[in-house]
Amino acid sequence: MKNKFLKAIGSLLVLGALAVSVTACGGGEKPDNTPAKKTHDPVTLLVTGKTDEYAPHNFVDGKCTMCNETTIFTQDAVSKSDVLTKACDRQGTVEKITYMSNAYGDEAVEKWAYVYLPYGYSADDKDTKYDVLYMLHGMGLNEGYWFSQGYYQPTDMIYSGGYGTTNVLDNLMKEGKAKKTICVTPTFYKITAKTPDDQTKSSGTGDFGKELREELMPYIAEHYNTYAAGSSAEALKAARDHQGYVGLSMGSAISYSAIWGSCLEYISYIGSFSGGGNADQLVTSKNSTYKDCTINYYYATVGTLEGKGDYPGDPFGTYRTLKAGIKELQSGSDIKNGDNCEYMLCNKTGHNYATWITALYNCMQVFFQK
Repeated sequence: MKNKFLKAIGSLLVLGALAVSVTACGGGEKPDNTPAKKTHDPVTLLVTGKTDEYAPHNFVDGKCTMCNETTIFTQDAVSKSDVLTKACDRQGTVEKITYMSNAYGDEAVEKWAYVYLPYGYSADDKDTKYDVLYMLHGMGLNEGYWFSQGYYQPTDMIYSGGYGTTNVLDNLMKEGKAKKTICVTPTFYKITAKTPDDQTKSSGTGDFGKELREELMPYIAEHYNTYAAGSSAEALKAARDHQGYVGLSMGSAISYSAIWGSCLEYISYIGSFSGGGNADQLVTSKNSTYKDCTINYYYATVGTLEGKGDYPGDPFGTYRTLKAGIKELQSGSDIKNGDNCEYMLCNKTGHNYATWITALYNCMQVFFQK
């Protein structure tokens, strides 16, 4: 009986030793099915191990999950945050202007725009100068969109637009996160949309750059306290470091065709929201015609829920081509370190105001900061 017991103990010890031996060699471990972390080159955005796959930065808590890039920008929509929904105790004002344009043919036409003036702006204070940001709408919208003017009235329906734009600007400027900036919202239509039916009658996207340079910018320089020392082309070009542009959807496409294409001598800050352009042609013109026109900041964005049919062109492809072809472009949000461009995704937003107001919120924190 004793011998049988000792044999049993011996068998158990042998089996235990075998088990330890197998485990030590790894034979007893379960296979690791965890997928490898997706990474990319922080400069080219080429996915590691791929030859033709690119991925934009994906920021979580300010750091890209695929590389070491960091940012002050937010990917989370500000559409329901206090910065948009709560009125500031230091509010700017919005007023309507009327000017004449000859950019669309032989006959001058009357155009409208809306102008946001920051809290504390005084027409009599000629010593205080303001940066100017031109903000363009998309197809089917009009000059009233960004600030809920005209027949775009305040509403909590996000796509209808503009219901919190002044709040965002007011709050950022009060907190010192944005420079005090005059914001101007014109239209790219050949005629001002006086009724909802008018806005689709006449699109002037191809001539908007001419209108901006030759008519709207001179008007703003003549009537407001800007950094331009007059309304001449020379004065406006000299003030380009204090002049910027953002546009959404078709307005984003115009940021390429009109701003990159013909206004870089006048504009040094560009925001392109949900739209792309002819990047190869623009790289050529930037490196030749506009080689001396430094880009102070270029910001591009789309919402993660936008489909390819929602926006004109290829925003991400346009950004990559411009960044690769223009040596001065360095991604990031640290402008003191020389960063002057970024492509941002906006989490869980579509082709709508939630994407575009988040982009404006981000832009205002780097525009005019150099």
